[in-house]
Amino acid sequence: MATGANGVKPHPRGCLAPLTANGGPWARMVDNIASKLAFFPPTPPTYTVQQHKDATGELYIQPTDRTYQRISQARVRWLETRQGHRIISAFLPYMDGRGGSQASTTLLYSHGNAVDLGQMLPVFRDLGRLLKVNVMGYDYTGYGASSGGTGPSVTATHSDILAVLHGLEAEHKVKRQDVVLYGQSVGSGPTVWLAAQKPGIAGAVLHSPLLSGVRVFNPRLRYWPAWADIFPNHLLIKKVDVPVLVMHGTLDEVIDVSAAKRLVELAPAAVEPLLAEGFDHQNLEACPEYLPRLRQFLQGMKSGVHKQPRQQQT
Repeated sequence: MATGANGVKPHPRGCLAPLTANGGPWARMVDNIASKLAFFPPTPPTYTVQQHKDATGELYIQPTDRTYQRISQARVRWLETRQGHRIISAFLPYMDGRGGSQASTTLLYSHGNAVDLGQMLPVFRDLGRLLKVNVMGYDYTGYGASSGGTGPSVTATHSDILAVLHGLEAEHKVKRQDVVLYGQSVGSGPTVWLAAQKPGIAGAVLHSPLLSGVRVFNPRLRYWPAWADIFPNHLLIKKVDVPVLVMHGTLDEVIDVSAAKRLVELAPAAVEPLLAEGFDHQNLEACPEYLPRLRQFLQGMKSGVHKQPRQQQT
């Protein structure tokens, strides 16, 4: 593939629905305000992007804090988004202990709003090893080494995740039908948005998801103008026709568990959720059922046991 400015490889033009960056002055105003309320990138970033001094010239993520490990197996690439931003991505392939072939399933992981790739890479490594899957992580525009204008925004996350999906295909030869989207907290926004475009992916996992931006503050809100909200998962989830696993702690102090329950009701192909009794927004992964339910979900997609899309509620 031809390279663009700064050696960045532009993504191929897909046929997905257009982004909403030019949705008019009100939409842009909401996006600008939301970016200040919804995104908290670590400052300074917890890593830098370095280049090996050998013949390969490969990139790697170098932690700036000894708290975080350097993950040598990550395949680091720059990606260019439709908005013209340059974002960093890291692909962690799962290879069996005998040096066999790469795993078929890949998680495309969209992280929460207060971490960056330097903090998440050890998590991705462990998750891939325990589930025997590949993991693709990235930083949103305005996070870590990912550049972009005035910083992170809702519409930028849409452009970001789309570029990462294209990067999986072009850079790492991963087929879309083998991709499972994984969105944690605010990462559920771009995850549901992409899944709603019906891009041919296998399924989606929503980890402590939000119902919509404004409903984080008022979970019982029934009516609110769509133009004055962000990440309207409650509307977009109705268009997601692939299997969806929702996981949420019952004591979540940031996003009420009612958001997860409502998304399960609205998603046409939702499977039995994991509502982790006694766990909160920060420790859902510690739930003993967390890994078994993920394995069950991933295996179910491979075997085709998940139910066909059902009629969603209104």
